[in-house]
Amino acid sequence: MKQYHLCFGVLLVLLVFPLQKGFSQRGNLSLGLVPTYKTDGYGIQINANHYHSSTDYVQLSLASTFSKENPNSGVEFPYDDYLLGIGYFTTILTSSKRGLFFYFGGGPSVGYKHINDGETDFPFNAPEDAESSFIYGAYASFEMDFYISDRFSLIVPINGYYHFNSDLNDSTLLLGAGLRYYFK
Repeated sequence: MKQYHLCFGVLLVLLVFPLQKGFSQRGNLSLGLVPTYKTDGYGIQINANHYHSSTDYVQLSLASTFSKENPNSGVEFPYDDYLLGIGYFTTILTSSKRGLFFYFGGGPSVGYKHINDGETDFPFNAPEDAESSFIYGAYASFEMDFYISDRFSLIVPINGYYHFNSDLNDSTLLLGAGLRYYFK
C-alpha cells in the first residue's frame, strides 16, 4: 500500500510541472511589430524578446527607416537606415494588477545607411564623404507594455540610436506603437 501511494505521489509531481508550464499565461519568447515615426520619415521595427525572468529579457531588434534630408529649401534627397540591435532590458516600474510594465535597456547596434539611392552626385554642395556605408554604434530604449490579453500586449517603444561612423545624422530617435505576441 505504501508503494502505491509513493508511486502515485511521484506520478502526480511529474505531471504537475508540465501542466503548470502549459497553463501558464506567457512563455519566455515574444515577437513584436511596431510602425515607427522619425524626423522627416517613418519606419518599421520587429523585436524578438527572450525572457530570463519576469523582470528582464534579451531583445533582438530589426529596424528599417525611410527619410528625406532637406539641406536647403529647394533640395531633398532620400536616405534609408537598416539597423540590427541586441540589447538587455530590465523592469523599472510595474503594476502587474493593471497589466502595465515599463522597461529600460539597450546595447550595441550595427546597420547600413543607404544615401541618395546609391548616387554620389548631389544637386548641391554636400560633404564629399556622404555616401552609403555600414554603420555601428549603440542604442537605448524605453518601452511601455500594456497587456491586452494573455497572448497580446500593446507596446510603445522610444528608441534612441547613435552611430559613430555615420556620414549623415549620427543620432536617430524612433517613436512607435505596436503589438507584441507572446508564445507559450
